[in-house]
Amino acid sequence: MRILGGKKNSQGDDVLDTILGEGSNFKGELFVQGSVRVDGKLDGNLSTTGHLTVGKKGVLNSPTITCKTSHIAGTVNGDLVSQGRTFLASSAKIEGKITTDILVIEEGAYFNGSSDMGHQK
Repeated sequence: MRILGGKKNSQGDDVLDTILGEGSNFKGELFVQGSVRVDGKLDGNLSTTGHLTVGKKGVLNSPTITCKTSHIAGTVNGDLVSQGRTFLASSAKIEGKITTDILVIEEGAYFNGSSDMGHQK
């Protein structure tokens, strides 16, 4: 399964542009040109032009999150707008609205909110 949907390096591997590592805390507005992985904690708006990954220990407290595609295994509190596919792993905890074209929820995931299938342009 291909998780990242963006650039590839010379060996053909997907490129991860930005990582907020475990134990990191970020407060404010974050814009990433490319893909991002969150394993720490982010409080504030997040916008990425590529893929968003939230690891099992990652926490996003964000009124608005926008991305191309997403794979959520951690905690998200806020509204997620994903242009393509959104995958909620069994360890995911989501509170908020999800707007996406394709929503996949693995058994065991916690989702309290609403979903809107079909990205609004």
